[in-house]
Amino acid sequence: MKTMSRLLLMLCICFSSFAVAAAEITPHKYTDAERQNGGPKYEIPSSSRFTTKRIGADSPDIVYYFSKPSRDKFPIAILVGGSSLEDDITSIIHFHRYFLKEFLDLGVGVITIEQQGVDGNQVNKTEFMEHYTRSNRLIDHRTVIEHLKNHPPKGWNGKLIFLGVSEGGPIVTTLTTDYSSDALATINWSGAGDWSWRDELWIFMQDMIKNTPWYIKLRAQLPSWMPYSLDLYFPKSRPDHDQAMDETIKNPSAHLKLAGMTYKYHHDALIVYPNPEYDKIKTPYLIVAGVKDSIIDSSDAFVRKAKEVGAPVTYMRISDMDHYVRKKDDVINDSFAWLKKQLEN
Repeated sequence: MKTMSRLLLMLCICFSSFAVAAAEITPHKYTDAERQNGGPKYEIPSSSRFTTKRIGADSPDIVYYFSKPSRDKFPIAILVGGSSLEDDITSIIHFHRYFLKEFLDLGVGVITIEQQGVDGNQVNKTEFMEHYTRSNRLIDHRTVIEHLKNHPPKGWNGKLIFLGVSEGGPIVTTLTTDYSSDALATINWSGAGDWSWRDELWIFMQDMIKNTPWYIKLRAQLPSWMPYSLDLYFPKSRPDHDQAMDETIKNPSAHLKLAGMTYKYHHDALIVYPNPEYDKIKTPYLIVAGVKDSIIDSSDAFVRKAKEVGAPVTYMRISDMDHYVRKKDDVINDSFAWLKKQLEN
Protein backbone atom coordinates (compact mmCIF):
# COMPACT_ATOMS: atom_id res chain seq x y z
CA MET A 1 0.00 0.00 0.00
CA LYS A 2 2.81 2.40 0.88
CA THR A 3 4.59 1.57 -2.39
CA MET A 4 1.40 2.23 -4.35
CA SER A 5 0.81 5.51 -2.53
CA ARG A 6 4.37 6.60 -3.15
CA LEU A 7 4.02 5.77 -6.85
CA LEU A 8 0.77 7.74 -7.09
CA LEU A 9 2.42 10.70 -5.38
CA MET A 10 5.32 10.64 -7.83
CA LEU A 11 2.91 10.48 -10.77
CA CYS A 12 0.99 13.45 -9.40
CA ILE A 13 4.19 15.46 -9.03
CA CYS A 14 5.29 14.60 -12.55
CA PHE A 15 1.87 15.44 -13.98
CA SER A 16 1.80 18.70 -12.04
CA SER A 17 5.26 19.66 -13.36
CA PHE A 18 4.18 18.82 -16.90
CA ALA A 19 1.02 20.89 -16.55
CA VAL A 20 3.01 23.93 -15.39
CA ALA A 21 5.45 23.56 -18.28
CA ALA A 22 2.64 23.12 -20.79
CA ALA A 23 1.00 26.30 -19.53
CA GLU A 24 3.89 28.51 -20.68
CA ILE A 25 3.80 30.35 -24.00
CA THR A 26 6.13 28.53 -26.39
CA PRO A 27 8.59 30.28 -28.73
CA HIS A 28 7.87 29.94 -32.45
CA LYS A 29 9.25 31.76 -35.49
CA TYR A 30 6.36 31.77 -37.92
CA THR A 31 7.02 31.52 -41.65
CA ASP A 32 5.69 33.70 -44.45
CA ALA A 33 3.65 30.71 -45.64
CA GLU A 34 1.99 30.41 -42.23
CA ARG A 35 1.11 34.10 -42.21
CA GLN A 36 -0.26 34.01 -45.76
CA ASN A 37 -2.54 31.15 -44.76
CA GLY A 38 -3.94 32.99 -41.75
CA GLY A 39 -1.69 31.28 -39.22
CA PRO A 40 -0.04 30.07 -37.28
CA LYS A 41 -2.89 28.77 -35.18
CA TYR A 42 -2.09 28.74 -31.47
CA GLU A 43 -4.07 28.19 -28.31
CA ILE A 44 -2.78 30.71 -25.77
CA PRO A 45 -2.30 29.22 -22.27
CA SER A 46 -4.85 30.76 -19.93
CA SER A 47 -2.18 31.09 -17.23
CA SER A 48 -0.23 33.49 -19.51
CA ARG A 49 -3.23 35.66 -20.39
CA PHE A 50 -4.03 38.66 -18.19
CA THR A 51 -6.43 41.61 -18.28
CA THR A 52 -6.69 45.08 -16.84
CA LYS A 53 -9.25 47.86 -17.17
CA ARG A 54 -9.06 49.99 -20.30
CA ILE A 55 -9.60 53.73 -19.98
CA GLY A 56 -13.22 54.46 -20.89
CA ALA A 57 -16.32 53.43 -18.98
CA ASP A 58 -17.76 51.25 -21.77
CA SER A 59 -14.48 49.90 -23.11
CA PRO A 60 -13.60 46.20 -22.81
CA ASP A 61 -10.62 45.15 -20.70
CA ILE A 62 -7.12 45.21 -22.15
CA VAL A 63 -5.79 41.71 -22.84
CA TYR A 64 -2.06 41.15 -22.45
CA TYR A 65 0.34 38.20 -22.33
CA PHE A 66 3.21 37.63 -19.93
CA SER A 67 6.10 35.19 -20.16
CA LYS A 68 8.33 34.86 -17.12
CA PRO A 69 12.01 33.85 -17.28
CA SER A 70 13.52 31.19 -15.04
CA ARG A 71 15.57 33.56 -12.87
CA ASP A 72 14.28 35.02 -9.59
CA LYS A 73 14.82 38.71 -10.42
CA PHE A 74 14.28 40.03 -13.91
CA PRO A 75 13.33 43.07 -16.01
CA ILE A 76 10.33 42.98 -18.34
CA ALA A 77 10.46 43.72 -22.07
CA ILE A 78 7.41 45.40 -23.59
CA LEU A 79 7.17 44.35 -27.25
CA VAL A 80 5.17 46.55 -29.64
CA GLY A 81 4.39 45.21 -33.10
CA GLY A 82 3.79 46.93 -36.41
CA SER A 83 0.73 48.18 -38.27
CA SER A 84 -2.35 46.24 -39.37
CA LEU A 85 -4.66 46.26 -42.38
CA GLU A 86 -8.33 45.37 -42.12
CA ASP A 87 -7.86 42.11 -44.00
CA ASP A 88 -4.76 41.14 -42.04
CA ILE A 89 -5.55 41.55 -38.34
CA THR A 90 -3.86 38.96 -36.13
CA SER A 91 -3.07 38.46 -32.48
CA ILE A 92 0.07 40.00 -31.00
CA ILE A 93 0.86 36.53 -29.61
CA HIS A 94 2.69 35.65 -32.84
CA PHE A 95 5.05 38.61 -32.38
CA HIS A 96 5.40 37.61 -28.71
CA ARG A 97 6.42 34.06 -29.62
CA TYR A 98 8.73 35.10 -32.45
CA PHE A 99 11.25 36.84 -30.17
CA LEU A 100 10.44 35.06 -26.92
CA LYS A 101 13.46 32.76 -26.85
CA GLU A 102 15.94 35.61 -27.32
CA PHE A 103 14.55 37.46 -24.30
CA LEU A 104 14.22 34.39 -22.08
CA ASP A 105 17.83 33.47 -22.88
CA LEU A 106 18.80 36.87 -21.46
CA GLY A 107 16.68 36.33 -18.35
CA VAL A 108 14.09 38.91 -19.41
CA GLY A 109 10.32 38.60 -19.09
CA VAL A 110 8.11 39.48 -22.06
CA ILE A 111 4.77 41.29 -22.25
CA THR A 112 2.70 41.98 -25.36
CA ILE A 113 -0.65 43.78 -25.51
CA GLU A 114 -3.60 43.02 -27.76
CA GLN A 115 -5.35 45.89 -29.51
CA GLN A 116 -9.05 46.45 -28.91
CA GLY A 117 -11.07 43.99 -30.96
CA VAL A 118 -8.55 41.15 -30.70
CA ASP A 119 -8.38 38.41 -28.08
CA GLY A 120 -6.19 35.57 -29.25
CA ASN A 121 -7.87 33.80 -32.17
CA GLN A 122 -10.99 35.96 -31.81
CA VAL A 123 -10.93 39.04 -34.05
CA ASN A 124 -13.69 41.63 -34.36
CA LYS A 125 -12.63 43.62 -37.43
CA THR A 126 -15.20 46.36 -36.96
CA GLU A 127 -14.27 47.01 -33.35
CA PHE A 128 -10.58 46.89 -34.22
CA MET A 129 -10.81 49.43 -37.06
CA GLU A 130 -13.03 51.79 -35.06
CA HIS A 131 -10.37 52.06 -32.33
CA TYR A 132 -7.16 51.59 -34.30
CA THR A 133 -4.90 54.62 -33.82
CA ARG A 134 -1.35 55.07 -32.59
CA SER A 135 -2.59 57.09 -29.63
CA ASN A 136 -4.97 54.34 -28.51
CA ARG A 137 -2.12 51.83 -28.70
CA LEU A 138 0.06 54.17 -26.63
CA ILE A 139 -2.67 54.67 -24.01
CA ASP A 140 -3.18 50.92 -23.66
CA HIS A 141 0.56 50.36 -23.15
CA ARG A 142 0.73 53.11 -20.56
CA THR A 143 -2.28 51.58 -18.79
CA VAL A 144 -0.69 48.13 -18.61
CA ILE A 145 2.62 49.55 -17.37
CA GLU A 146 0.84 51.47 -14.61
CA HIS A 147 -1.04 48.28 -13.73
CA LEU A 148 2.28 46.42 -13.47
CA LYS A 149 3.75 49.11 -11.26
CA ASN A 150 0.74 48.92 -8.94
CA HIS A 151 0.58 45.11 -9.01
CA PRO A 152 4.14 43.98 -9.75
CA PRO A 153 4.58 40.36 -10.88
CA LYS A 154 6.65 38.25 -8.50
CA GLY A 155 10.33 38.56 -9.39
CA TRP A 156 10.05 41.73 -11.48
CA ASN A 157 12.80 44.16 -10.52
CA GLY A 158 10.80 47.19 -11.67
CA LYS A 159 12.89 47.79 -14.80
CA LEU A 160 11.60 47.91 -18.38
CA ILE A 161 13.01 47.20 -21.81
CA PHE A 162 11.18 48.37 -24.92
CA LEU A 163 11.23 46.79 -28.37
CA GLY A 164 9.21 48.23 -31.23
CA VAL A 165 9.06 47.46 -34.92
CA SER A 166 7.68 49.73 -37.67
CA GLU A 167 4.55 51.40 -36.23
CA GLY A 168 5.65 50.15 -32.82
CA GLY A 169 8.75 52.36 -33.15
CA PRO A 170 7.08 55.69 -32.38
CA ILE A 171 5.23 54.03 -29.50
CA VAL A 172 8.39 52.71 -27.82
CA THR A 173 10.04 56.09 -28.34
CA THR A 174 7.25 57.76 -26.37
CA LEU A 175 7.28 55.04 -23.72
CA THR A 176 11.05 55.44 -23.37
CA THR A 177 10.64 59.12 -22.54
CA ASP A 178 7.55 58.48 -20.39
CA TYR A 179 9.37 55.94 -18.23
CA SER A 180 12.97 57.11 -18.41
CA SER A 181 13.55 56.31 -14.73
CA ASP A 182 12.36 52.72 -15.22
CA ALA A 183 13.83 52.00 -18.66
CA LEU A 184 16.99 49.96 -19.13
CA ALA A 185 17.18 50.03 -22.92
CA THR A 186 15.13 50.40 -26.11
CA ILE A 187 15.39 48.68 -29.49
CA ASN A 188 13.65 50.36 -32.41
CA TRP A 189 13.51 48.32 -35.61
CA SER A 190 12.48 50.24 -38.77
CA GLY A 191 10.37 52.65 -36.75
CA ALA A 192 12.57 55.60 -35.78
CA GLY A 193 11.55 58.55 -37.93
CA ASP A 194 11.72 62.31 -37.57
CA TRP A 195 9.52 63.21 -40.53
CA SER A 196 5.78 63.78 -40.25
CA TRP A 197 3.32 61.02 -41.15
CA ARG A 198 2.32 63.15 -44.14
CA ASP A 199 5.88 63.10 -45.50
CA GLU A 200 6.61 59.47 -44.65
CA LEU A 201 3.42 58.21 -46.30
CA TRP A 202 4.14 60.29 -49.41
CA ILE A 203 7.65 58.89 -49.83
CA PHE A 204 6.37 55.36 -49.08
CA MET A 205 3.75 55.64 -51.84
CA GLN A 206 6.29 57.03 -54.30
CA ASP A 207 8.63 54.15 -53.50
CA MET A 208 5.83 51.63 -54.00
CA ILE A 209 4.79 53.15 -57.31
CA LYS A 210 8.37 53.19 -58.58
CA ASN A 211 9.08 49.59 -57.61
CA THR A 212 5.75 47.96 -58.45
CA PRO A 213 4.98 47.86 -62.20
CA TRP A 214 1.39 46.59 -61.77
CA TYR A 215 0.74 49.49 -59.41
CA ILE A 216 1.78 52.00 -62.08
CA LYS A 217 -0.42 50.31 -64.70
CA LEU A 218 -3.45 50.20 -62.40
CA ARG A 219 -2.99 53.82 -61.35
CA ALA A 220 -2.93 54.92 -65.00
CA GLN A 221 -6.31 53.26 -65.55
CA LEU A 222 -8.03 55.17 -62.74
CA PRO A 223 -10.41 57.93 -63.87
CA SER A 224 -9.58 61.45 -62.71
CA TRP A 225 -12.79 61.66 -60.66
CA MET A 226 -11.88 58.64 -58.51
CA PRO A 227 -12.28 59.70 -54.83
CA TYR A 228 -9.32 59.52 -52.49
CA SER A 229 -11.31 57.67 -49.85
CA LEU A 230 -10.61 54.30 -51.48
CA ASP A 231 -8.46 51.73 -49.74
CA LEU A 232 -6.18 51.76 -52.78
CA TYR A 233 -4.42 55.10 -52.90
CA PHE A 234 -2.71 56.45 -56.01
CA PRO A 235 -1.51 60.04 -55.44
CA LYS A 236 -0.59 61.55 -58.79
CA SER A 237 1.18 64.57 -57.30
CA ARG A 238 2.25 65.98 -53.94
CA PRO A 239 -0.64 68.50 -53.93
CA ASP A 240 -3.06 65.59 -54.47
CA HIS A 241 -1.48 63.77 -51.54
CA ASP A 242 -1.66 66.83 -49.30
CA GLN A 243 -5.30 67.37 -50.22
CA ALA A 244 -6.08 63.76 -49.29
CA MET A 245 -4.27 64.15 -45.97
CA ASP A 246 -6.16 67.36 -45.24
CA GLU A 247 -9.46 65.58 -45.84
CA THR A 248 -8.64 63.05 -43.11
CA ILE A 249 -7.99 65.91 -40.70
CA LYS A 250 -11.31 67.53 -41.51
CA ASN A 251 -13.26 64.29 -41.15
CA PRO A 252 -11.58 61.82 -38.74
CA SER A 253 -14.03 59.04 -39.54
CA ALA A 254 -13.43 55.36 -38.78
CA HIS A 255 -15.60 54.45 -41.78
CA LEU A 256 -13.64 56.21 -44.53
CA LYS A 257 -10.29 54.79 -45.62
CA LEU A 258 -7.19 56.02 -47.37
CA ALA A 259 -4.21 53.80 -48.21
CA GLY A 260 -5.76 50.99 -46.20
CA MET A 261 -6.08 53.05 -43.01
CA THR A 262 -9.09 54.91 -41.66
CA TYR A 263 -9.34 58.68 -41.76
CA LYS A 264 -9.37 58.45 -37.97
CA TYR A 265 -5.99 56.70 -38.02
CA HIS A 266 -4.47 59.31 -40.34
CA HIS A 267 -5.93 62.20 -38.31
CA ASP A 268 -4.34 60.80 -35.18
CA ALA A 269 -0.95 60.17 -36.80
CA LEU A 270 -0.94 63.63 -38.38
CA ILE A 271 -1.93 65.91 -35.51
CA VAL A 272 -2.57 63.97 -32.28
CA TYR A 273 0.30 61.55 -31.72
CA PRO A 274 3.26 63.30 -30.04
CA ASN A 275 6.51 64.06 -31.84
CA PRO A 276 9.77 62.56 -30.51
CA GLU A 277 11.20 64.39 -27.50
CA TYR A 278 14.87 63.72 -28.14
CA ASP A 279 16.14 65.50 -25.04
CA LYS A 280 14.13 63.10 -22.85
CA ILE A 281 15.84 59.96 -24.20
CA LYS A 282 18.12 59.20 -21.25
CA THR A 283 18.74 55.44 -21.57
CA PRO A 284 20.55 53.34 -24.23
CA TYR A 285 18.55 53.39 -27.43
CA LEU A 286 19.31 51.19 -30.47
CA ILE A 287 18.02 52.32 -33.86
CA VAL A 288 18.04 49.83 -36.73
CA ALA A 289 17.16 51.06 -40.23
CA GLY A 290 17.54 49.64 -43.72
CA VAL A 291 19.06 51.77 -46.47
CA LYS A 292 16.52 50.21 -48.87
CA ASP A 293 13.62 51.32 -46.65
CA SER A 294 11.61 54.28 -47.99
CA ILE A 295 11.95 56.10 -44.65
CA ILE A 296 15.75 55.85 -44.37
CA ASP A 297 16.18 59.66 -44.66
CA SER A 298 13.62 60.11 -41.87
CA SER A 299 15.59 57.65 -39.72
CA ASP A 300 18.83 59.50 -40.46
CA ALA A 301 17.16 62.72 -39.31
CA PHE A 302 15.97 61.04 -36.10
CA VAL A 303 19.51 59.91 -35.27
CA ARG A 304 21.01 63.29 -36.11
CA LYS A 305 18.58 65.20 -33.89
CA ALA A 306 18.92 62.71 -31.06
CA LYS A 307 22.70 62.97 -31.09
CA GLU A 308 22.56 66.77 -31.22
CA VAL A 309 20.98 66.81 -27.76
CA GLY A 310 23.24 64.08 -26.38
CA ALA A 311 20.76 61.17 -26.39
CA PRO A 312 22.62 57.83 -25.95
CA VAL A 313 21.66 56.36 -29.33
CA THR A 314 23.38 53.60 -31.28
CA TYR A 315 22.68 53.46 -35.02
CA MET A 316 22.76 50.28 -37.09
CA ARG A 317 22.27 51.47 -40.69
CA ILE A 318 22.00 48.28 -42.75
CA SER A 319 22.96 48.64 -46.42
CA ASP A 320 21.22 45.50 -47.71
CA MET A 321 18.02 45.73 -45.66
CA ASP A 322 14.58 47.12 -46.48
CA HIS A 323 11.78 47.61 -43.94
CA TYR A 324 11.65 44.01 -42.74
CA VAL A 325 14.11 43.24 -39.96
CA ARG A 326 12.56 39.77 -39.57
CA LYS A 327 14.29 38.70 -42.79
CA LYS A 328 17.73 39.52 -41.37
CA ASP A 329 18.85 36.99 -38.78
CA ASP A 330 22.25 38.67 -38.45
CA VAL A 331 20.64 42.01 -37.62
CA ILE A 332 18.39 40.37 -35.02
CA ASN A 333 21.38 38.61 -33.46
CA ASP A 334 23.39 41.84 -33.39
CA SER A 335 20.46 43.66 -31.76
CA PHE A 336 20.22 41.14 -28.94
CA ALA A 337 24.02 41.13 -28.54
CA TRP A 338 23.74 44.91 -28.04
CA LEU A 339 20.95 44.40 -25.49
CA LYS A 340 23.02 41.81 -23.63
CA LYS A 341 25.82 44.38 -23.22
CA GLN A 342 23.39 46.92 -21.82
CA LEU A 343 22.10 44.39 -19.27
CA GLU A 344 25.65 43.48 -18.27
CA ASN A 345 26.46 47.13 -17.72
